[in-house]
Amino acid sequence: MHRPVQIVVPFKRSDAKSRLAPALAPKERRLLAFAMLRDVLGTVSGFGKVTILSRPGLDIVDVGYDVEIVESELDLNDALNELIDDAARQGQGWPPDILIVMADLALLMPDDVAGILNCQGDVVLCPGRGGGTNMILIRAPEFRTCYQGLSFPKHLACCQQAGLKAEVFESFRAGCDIDCPADLVEVLLHGRGETRALLERMGFSVSEKGRSEGIERINY
Repeated sequence: MHRPVQIVVPFKRSDAKSRLAPALAPKERRLLAFAMLRDVLGTVSGFGKVTILSRPGLDIVDVGYDVEIVESELDLNDALNELIDDAARQGQGWPPDILIVMADLALLMPDDVAGILNCQGDVVLCPGRGGGTNMILIRAPEFRTCYQGLSFPKHLACCQQAGLKAEVFESFRAGCDIDCPADLVEVLLHGRGETRALLERMGFSVSEKGRSEGIERINY
């Protein structure tokens, strides 16, 4: 049984998934971003209170889940660190833990969430491909996020500097964030939710030419 946890899902509504521009038009990228968000919310919602962290203007109707929306004009790190400070001020000690989950983890499954929650450590980091950090479980108010560039080694260094015990949770599904066109093949191969269904409706399929081509698209 894991400790009480507040789950925070940062979500970028404006110009979402710009690195997918070679494969998707702006409207399609927006649809994909919301589909991935809903897949993530559907996966994490059974584990604790869920909060979406967003710039102002996010409509709960687009979200599709009855969750709290916290709006902030701050950049991602400042907004997340403000939430960490607020959690530390609200009670004695550190209840509850905070689990940050990126909104583009379209392959995430409940076993991945349970896995990171059952890890030991003051901070548990789930690395993404290319040096990012896709999930962070925070049990200490001294920790600060540093999402920019190669954030995984930065987060490890932050733990070391603060004297915190860091653990690493490895997962193929949790480590697979959907950022660029080549990532879409992973959704088509391994996805089980709304994101995969949307890509298929858009005409995407896995290319028979193999990994060099990745995906192909019929007229849409």
